Amino acid sequence: MKTYAVFSLLLALTSPLPAQDPPSSAAPLSLGQVLDEALAHYPSIEAARARIESARARTQQTQASRLPQVNASASYHFIDPLSYVDFPSEAGSIRVYEQTQNNYDVGLNLRQLVTDFGRTSALVAAARTGELSTQDALEQIRTEVGYQAIGYFYSVMLLEESVSVADEEIHALQESLRITEQRSQAGTATHFDVLTTKVRLANAENRRTDIVASLQRQEARLRQVLGRQDVLNVSLQGGFPAGANTPARETLVTEAFAQRPDLLAARHAELIREQQLSAADRGDRPTVNATLAAGARDGYAPSLNAAKAYVDAGLALNVPLFTGHRIEGEKREAHAELRAAHERVLESQRIVVAEIDTALADVVASSARLQNADTLVAQAQEALNLAGSRYERGVITNFELLDAQSAARAAELSRIQARYDRVLADEALARATGRKPTA
Repeated sequence: MKTYAVFSLLLALTSPLPAQDPPSSAAPLSLGQVLDEALAHYPSIEAARARIESARARTQQTQASRLPQVNASASYHFIDPLSYVDFPSEAGSIRVYEQTQNNYDVGLNLRQLVTDFGRTSALVAAARTGELSTQDALEQIRTEVGYQAIGYFYSVMLLEESVSVADEEIHALQESLRITEQRSQAGTATHFDVLTTKVRLANAENRRTDIVASLQRQEARLRQVLGRQDVLNVSLQGGFPAGANTPARETLVTEAFAQRPDLLAARHAELIREQQLSAADRGDRPTVNATLAAGARDGYAPSLNAAKAYVDAGLALNVPLFTGHRIEGEKREAHAELRAAHERVLESQRIVVAEIDTALADVVASSARLQNADTLVAQAQEALNLAGSRYERGVITNFELLDAQSAARAAELSRIQARYDRVLADEALARATGRKPTA
């Protein structure tokens, strides 16, 4: 006994350590936790938030034209020769210089736009609407990421349940193979029956392998959305909720037109084009600017070299007379862009209605399939029970029992798939109406 213990200890010490797998998620995640985690720091969402900050900065730049522009200036000029005037006198001529050779000027300059008859106001309004467009884009990306996470969550749940059903089928086939081999040895079953059962078992194991591979792919996509790519797997908890009552089509369309982020973005884009057209229409209007300069410089008579304070104020009027047809081109471009934006709004509305109609059709079809699946499972289970009892009495063959088992497993898979389809149909309808993804 001691020798065996020593041998076991030596074997444990000399055996290579198992490879370290990546860590796995400890606590199972609910759908709400998956959504919160996916929407917290997804790169596309962070990029959309950065674009909002960029749009706010553009608005700030546009508003700068309406605020005073102040700058400090300093200059030095050396002049030679100097202009002068000689005045005759009893002592000889007196030379009076009109300027000094060293000229200094230090001062502050202010420029303020008085009016450009609404052009800058229209550009500022367009910039502010651009901020709304970037917020629409953020909501659109959040919606896409959220519903993508929901899809991956339910796909993993579907495939996990499918694996469980496949395991049950394999276990039943293994038990059937054991019984068939015993009967073959007893002479009550043929070798053909054994081979047929083995073939069905191998096919069931292959189907399970395919399901597991699909499950691993969906888990990889879910980890990518969650940002958990360094984790081996993510445990989930939850199930397929029951289908909710579906509102009327007109209600859904009205709701979608009021809150769909992509439709709101299209409308804001159209509003931006209207405001840009308004700015282009004011491109040929006069602009009035006020200027004010104050500082100190030399060059004033009679002491040309002495620095003196000065103030210079004025108004400037600029009236465009001919701009080489630039303004006419800007107006034509703005009109064309406005027409294009309006057509994009109409196209978005058509897409919304089509998506709602498609989602409603999927909801109706999936509901019908789910009801039929419940009936089918009950019937298949009853048939399997009858087949089992008849097989024990020797009334039916092994093939008929295997067929009944396969039909029961297929019915269960069909019901799981029907629940999954109904959940996806409800989520697609919620997405089509512009609702935010929720658990």
